Amino acid sequence: MGLYSTTRSVRWWWSGFPGATYARLLAGSEHWSKEEMQVYRDGKLRDLIAHCYENVRYYKDVMDREKIKPKDIQSAADLAKLPPLTKETIRMHRSELMASNIKQMVVNWSKTGGTTGEPMQICRNVEGGAWASMCYERGLRWGGLGLDTPRIKLFGGSLGIDKKSLIERFGTRIRGDLFLPAFELRADTAPTFFNRIRRSKCRFLIGYASAVYRLARLAEEMNEAIRFDAVFPTAELLLPEWEDTIRKVFACHVLPYYGSGEVGSLGYSRPDSSGYFIPGEHVIIEVLQKDGSLQLSGDGGFVITDLDNYAMPIIRYVNGDAGKVSDSCNSCLPFSRIERLDGRYNSLLLTDTGDLISGVIGTHIFRHIPSVRTYRIIQETPLDVIINIVPEASYSTKDENLILDLFARHLGKKTKIVIQRVPHIETPPSGKSVFVINRCLSSPVQH
Repeated sequence: MGLYSTTRSVRWWWSGFPGATYARLLAGSEHWSKEEMQVYRDGKLRDLIAHCYENVRYYKDVMDREKIKPKDIQSAADLAKLPPLTKETIRMHRSELMASNIKQMVVNWSKTGGTTGEPMQICRNVEGGAWASMCYERGLRWGGLGLDTPRIKLFGGSLGIDKKSLIERFGTRIRGDLFLPAFELRADTAPTFFNRIRRSKCRFLIGYASAVYRLARLAEEMNEAIRFDAVFPTAELLLPEWEDTIRKVFACHVLPYYGSGEVGSLGYSRPDSSGYFIPGEHVIIEVLQKDGSLQLSGDGGFVITDLDNYAMPIIRYVNGDAGKVSDSCNSCLPFSRIERLDGRYNSLLLTDTGDLISGVIGTHIFRHIPSVRTYRIIQETPLDVIINIVPEASYSTKDENLILDLFARHLGKKTKIVIQRVPHIETPPSGKSVFVINRCLSSPVQH
């Protein structure tokens, strides 16, 4: 056991955090049969439904209206008896979705990343967060990245509004992680990035899909021989050409993972298989069929149930993603698998110097501006950017100035940035959640 894991174990023991218990269970459950996984999953579902009926006003009202009792939902197949939960419903009924016994829990509030263009605030009990975190660690382990192994993190940037906790900073330091600011990655800064990567000797990279792709392209253009054992792109739809470039340039496994701020830990890749394995101990994903029905496999929009958030239960949540789910796979693993993910797509953005930066910058900015309900960024020409927003009543001039300042800081002062207030933002015919469109670039997924 390394210094990082030893320190964390002591901290968890002192605080009573259940992460170690869940990690042991997850290490064993991946060897269960499919039947054992279903029994465990359905048992957790029954416990959650009983809790909701007793302690969550929203679900009590819904179940009474639909004449449903907790005993009527015995398995994942019975979830179809409950109506789906939308983003709008969460906003309108947030207080009713909070458990009445929440004072007995240790909870954390978080702002979702807004990678569907609609950031929200979600409350979760510590146990729910622990389940998501341990599923995440298992997913990285499948790619060879152990708990004590240092890794490069290509996220965020110098927006001046993100703050890491003291514990996060301490953990990063003792494990030897290297943080690289994704929004600062440009042709002129790339040599510094490559030098830091070489000095770190890290063999694993985790980051925004578009930023990882941009790093690979710059390494290729500058003849930089950077190699990894595995790369874990996330937060965005990984386009096939991006994946091919990353694999070729870095000579590594490319193992994207899938999650959401509202639930977290929805699917993880393995080097020996394609697609994303769904951690059935933690979540249930239903698929909306063309006939309007919902099944546990098939091709269509995703409807997600978090089995572990008792503070603000998220049951049958329509998260805006879609794809194809199979309940069988060519392996001995007991998990269902996302064969194809039609998830959240964003384009890269051009700066006023002609450089490219990750479009996820919008995610970071709007996560800190709750007065904006949803947004879409459109780059019409290299020096013209339109930001469509659906504002809340609380939206102010101060908020607008902050948005303009942060975008100008990264796109450059020559870029003309115009904010347009609109009543709603349409989902494109593809069904993908597109929140950055760049009409200056040739890309197969733009609108």
